[in-house]
Amino acid sequence: MKNIIAFVFGFSILFSCKEKTDPSLFFFPAEWEPQEAIWMGWDGNLKKDDTLHIITSNIIRELQKDIDVVLWVTSDSLADNARSFLSKLQVPMDRVEIAVVPADNVFWSRDSAPAFVINRLGERKAIDFNHTGFFRYIKRQTDMAADSAALAKTIKETHLMMQIDSLVAVEKNEVLDKSWMFIEGGAFDVNGKGSLLVSESFLFRNISDAMRDTLTKKHFEEEFNRTLGVNNVIWLSDGLAEDSGGGFFGKYTSSGTNGHTDEFARFINPNTILLAWVDEEEKNLNPIKMATYERMNRNYEILKNAKDQDGKPFNIIKLPMPDHVIEDRVLNAQIMSKDGVRKFYENNGFVEGDTLKLVAATSYMNFLFTNDKIIIPSYTAQGSSVHKEKQVQQIFRELHPDKKLVFIDATYVNANGGGIHCMTRQIPQRILIGNNK
Repeated sequence: MKNIIAFVFGFSILFSCKEKTDPSLFFFPAEWEPQEAIWMGWDGNLKKDDTLHIITSNIIRELQKDIDVVLWVTSDSLADNARSFLSKLQVPMDRVEIAVVPADNVFWSRDSAPAFVINRLGERKAIDFNHTGFFRYIKRQTDMAADSAALAKTIKETHLMMQIDSLVAVEKNEVLDKSWMFIEGGAFDVNGKGSLLVSESFLFRNISDAMRDTLTKKHFEEEFNRTLGVNNVIWLSDGLAEDSGGGFFGKYTSSGTNGHTDEFARFINPNTILLAWVDEEEKNLNPIKMATYERMNRNYEILKNAKDQDGKPFNIIKLPMPDHVIEDRVLNAQIMSKDGVRKFYENNGFVEGDTLKLVAATSYMNFLFTNDKIIIPSYTAQGSSVHKEKQVQQIFRELHPDKKLVFIDATYVNANGGGIHCMTRQIPQRILIGNNK
């Protein structure tokens, strides 16, 4: 018996060593590791004095100072529009490439572009995940009395957002690896050493009923290992209520992804995790604050008991949540003009004339690492606490004194459920064994 135990233990040690030393194995590097470029998308929807394009331009202006930027557009006319707009704002274009891809929406690069893995032989692959919007939108349309079967067929056959990751990878001659998993890039985060954060409720909420009856955590863990090279999955609970994807909390509601980790839990170094946090004195401000307070406390308990890939506990830092940005939305005749929309609101207890409180998905967690800086959302111009933002600044400065901190107001994007991190996708630098640190 002792011999068997010794053999099994020895084999596991050998396998573990092979995983850590085999240079041909692919892995998803941490975001703070060297990057070759940042991909972004240009939205063709011109409204509110081009606020969306101004935010995009401000981010590109910062990025191009120290890294190449690829700006994806969906037509030649939008390429001309982007060049003209960036030129008017005097954004330097020497390190900005504008590339055309035949798709319908490339704006949310974090979620629609592929996730890139590398190995230590200088190779790189683009992981093509399925987009969860397929099932989530069917559920939403079912709630609104739409023909879900017809909608499913239409989305599957024509919705090019589901194909963007493969389209842009092919355009750039990247090796493509297809995954069965329904997940977006903003829904997980890694420390580059073998650990991954993901919301359990998000993963199992955004799959079909048939898949939900079949798939287990182990299936997802095996696919995370195959595609991203991680061996330690940390299963978190729900994400921010501010990121609820259209859920209702009394008269409060919000847009968003319904559980992407880049809104509430992020690795900031291999052993440290930032967790979005609502203090005791703020939890009673409104139902969304209370829901987030309860959710993040559950996640804190999970993270306190979690271990990294080497069996060591994590350092957990609570990052303040910004003050809410709230817009009143009156359910007028125009909004309620479609029978399905009217039924949707009425089924949730609302009638024409009611006022909803639309809460933007604001979070300091939606930051982006680049080679020389960290780009962090700012909310003081929207009336959020200056003291909180200084706390956030101090936390980042202590953890990454080598990087410049840049704060950009992207609140308009938050109203649609995204942010700076959601708008960007880093492309890791290829590495060779001789370049290992």
